[in-house]
Amino acid sequence: MATASLLIFIPLFFICLAASLAFVVLMAIWLYKDSRLHGQDPVLWVLICIFASPIIALILYLAFGRKQTLLPCQSCQAPIPHTAQYCEHCGAANEQYGQPLPHRKMNGFLKGAIATGAVSLLSVVFMFVALFAFAMSAGGGSQVTGSASVPIHGASVTVNSGWALVSIENHDNGVWNFTLNKSSNGYHLDSAFTLDDPSTRTLMASAECTGGPLLLNISQDGQLVESIDLSRAESQPVAIPLDGCTAGTVSLQLVNEGATNISGSIWVE
Repeated sequence: MATASLLIFIPLFFICLAASLAFVVLMAIWLYKDSRLHGQDPVLWVLICIFASPIIALILYLAFGRKQTLLPCQSCQAPIPHTAQYCEHCGAANEQYGQPLPHRKMNGFLKGAIATGAVSLLSVVFMFVALFAFAMSAGGGSQVTGSASVPIHGASVTVNSGWALVSIENHDNGVWNFTLNKSSNGYHLDSAFTLDDPSTRTLMASAECTGGPLLLNISQDGQLVESIDLSRAESQPVAIPLDGCTAGTVSLQLVNEGATNISGSIWVE
């Protein structure tokens, strides 16, 4: 499912890129041509289209730029305002003065701009759907379901200075499930639980990843108790005795130091 989502996302990205570029070009051409027919500076509207976005340029142009319509003089063919009685170039009377404006069909460039804009918008929507599907399914095979006797919950304070791509975690029935596609070195996920009997409890960790290290740090009262590299585990799940801790709050920190496609679960038995 995750691979299929990525295979859908990649071509959609390039379709969206091509459609967006075509949208800008076609809208710029239409604005250039149409603004000349309405006595506007065509270069100005093209610059607005390129640097402010075609949608903003179109809204501004329709609101403020299309105030005056120019028609060719019947004598010299120079563009003159529809409301002018005489041509300002040759002085001939404007034969179309006082007559209703001729109906103009939608320009082909405008039709193309609307079509490519719609394709670009739909591509963005489908890309988000594909990305969401990938996030939901990436590495899901290593996660467990059920309830834990000692529930793990999210940490109250988490500070990260790095970046992460598709980072998802939840605490379902006391089980800490996590998915992390890729991140900067040192990026971490944090959780905690309240330990009642250190001599009988065991921390279980099941994780799948590519590369490593992927460190699980177990701390208590600000002191590191144990650190396990889950990427080097010979078997899954990894059973970690908690007899080195005391009753009370135990902090868990999953630290990525180069692993990718991380997915797994941690719980207490």
